[in-house]
Amino acid sequence: MSLVLGLEVTPRVVRGAFLRTALRGSEMERYAEAPLPYSTESESEEGLLGAAIAQVVSQGARPPDRIIASLGGESASLRLIDLPAGVEKKAAEVLPGELGALLPFDVEDSVVDYQVVGRDESTIQLMAVAAPRRIVGERLRELQSAGVDPRELAVGAASFDGLGALLGESLEGKTVLVIDVGPASTDFAVLTNGRCTFARTVSGGLDLVESGQRAVLGAALQRTFASYRAQRSEAPSLILLSGETAPMESARQWLTEQLGVECGVAPLPSAPGTDDEMLPKFTKAAALAGRAISPGKQLDLRQGEFASTAAASEIRKHLRLIAVCFTAVVLSFAISLIARYRVARAEHEGLTATLAEVSKDLLIEEAHSALHARELLSAGPRIDDPLPRFDAYDVLEAISESIPTDIQHDTRRLLIEIDDDGDNGRFEIQGTVGSIAERDRLVDALQTHSCFGDAEKGSISTAVEDRKDYKLVVKVKCGEAASRTGKEK
Repeated sequence: MSLVLGLEVTPRVVRGAFLRTALRGSEMERYAEAPLPYSTESESEEGLLGAAIAQVVSQGARPPDRIIASLGGESASLRLIDLPAGVEKKAAEVLPGELGALLPFDVEDSVVDYQVVGRDESTIQLMAVAAPRRIVGERLRELQSAGVDPRELAVGAASFDGLGALLGESLEGKTVLVIDVGPASTDFAVLTNGRCTFARTVSGGLDLVESGQRAVLGAALQRTFASYRAQRSEAPSLILLSGETAPMESARQWLTEQLGVECGVAPLPSAPGTDDEMLPKFTKAAALAGRAISPGKQLDLRQGEFASTAAASEIRKHLRLIAVCFTAVVLSFAISLIARYRVARAEHEGLTATLAEVSKDLLIEEAHSALHARELLSAGPRIDDPLPRFDAYDVLEAISESIPTDIQHDTRRLLIEIDDDGDNGRFEIQGTVGSIAERDRLVDALQTHSCFGDAEKGSISTAVEDRKDYKLVVKVKCGEAASRTGKEK
């Protein structure tokens, strides 16, 4: 758990809101305040401010882990700036150039910060703040001399940015004005969906009311409201009054008359230290504490040379815990990798076995890799040649090649019998040659073929003139090697 103190320091009073935060949510623990003498020259004497802050801090259950304070809006410049959407990542570099011509002081000697409050396809709208380094430094030294070192330094009316996270659903989908009438200035903020989208600080506050110049303050608020309506399209539906005048029904009625919007108070969470009637006085202090649980970037003047060193010291303080957590994360990651590797390996082995089985059935040969399976698939299935190894056409070709070219041979009858495999068979040929010697030469030539075996010579007779008719039966016995040789020929 962490204890956050939202600290509001005005010339008349110091107020604090103690917010306890945890992973599952947050809870307002206590409200506290201590009075200060009012002076027009300075907010307070150093000793009196330190005593008042110490009195507020002491009312917490324990010293706060984080303090969030603010700088008065009259000491800074808050403006809405429109930039092309393409320069959003370089906004910090571009912004000083955009503000240079708008500020009453030198931007080079200022602390500049911004937050995005709107965007469309081509433009982003920023709420930018610039405050002289001298004033920021004086404010921080003043608070440090009083015994506190704030982690964040909000500015003016933008301090109410934390109300969105603190009030939650009560501001969701709404646009509300938050007005805080201080001793010498008035903060004017607009919250849209719980985020601050417009902030101004108007000169004059209770001093104008007490001197009978309430109309001057009303006119200043009307001009500020008109300026907001010219720059933003969301119409406020409610005013939330904060500060000393918040409990006064007459003050709320007056604001409703001046701006034409119903005025009420923020529904702050109840906690010890104040009653329901005085609770609205703590709106700014509660909003400052709420910044600790607000998502997104918010305006903070602790930039550059004024950056808080508390964050670094907190890291060093919990360095051992961070190291243990980091080690646990690394070990968890390693165990996760090992578990995933084992699952992937088991899946790979199963898929490989399935591939081997399928490839054996379909491609005859087992494949144990995708590459091997692709090669087998490209080569096609290995099946036996359905044609016989040595068929009748091969016999005809062999007979034709075996007849000597110098013999005049006439074939009168040819019968070929070959088994289905083309290994065994016979052929019977009846023909006419010039003489018995030519018949014998023909037989010798046929028997030189590797697939022709024994020849049975039949009867021979005289045909016409000097021609002889003969009959011959030859066995066919052709193995695989012989048929391959024959086919190659």
